[in-house]
Amino acid sequence: MLPTTNLFVAAALLLPAPVVQQPPVDQATNRTLIESAFARWAKGEADIFSLLADDATWHITGQDPAVATTYRSRQALLDATSQPLRARLAGPLTPVVRRIWTDGDDVIVHWDGSAPMADGSTYRNSYLWIMTVKGDRVVAVTAFLDNAAFSAALAKPVPPGRRD
Repeated sequence: MLPTTNLFVAAALLLPAPVVQQPPVDQATNRTLIESAFARWAKGEADIFSLLADDATWHITGQDPAVATTYRSRQALLDATSQPLRARLAGPLTPVVRRIWTDGDDVIVHWDGSAPMADGSTYRNSYLWIMTVKGDRVVAVTAFLDNAAFSAALAKPVPPGRRD
């Protein structure tokens, strides 16, 4: 015969675990948030980075160790990627959204970006971003892009009077 405590433990293991109700994810709201941000960005009114939580995680995929890494804050991402690219551009990066999907908290955006470079060439890249939305903030991103095109843009010299 089992001691009483072991009997209770055995009975507890046989019972189903309690179901924890999660609030429903409003995929339509998340999609609208991201669509609106890309639309404002395309008009030059703002950029997508304004939606990032301060402690957002941004992972760039790929094999190029200079580009493919994980940033653990909004500022770290901006310092390492956005600001160095902007320093080499002669105009804003303009996004053109190809398609948007939603899956739970994730909004997946396939888009192309282009901008004139300070040296007279044009930066072009295609992106697929998986953006995890919580409330009205993006808290995590996995970014797929042409790492070689991005690296080539960052390898260009910074024009005089600008900083990297």
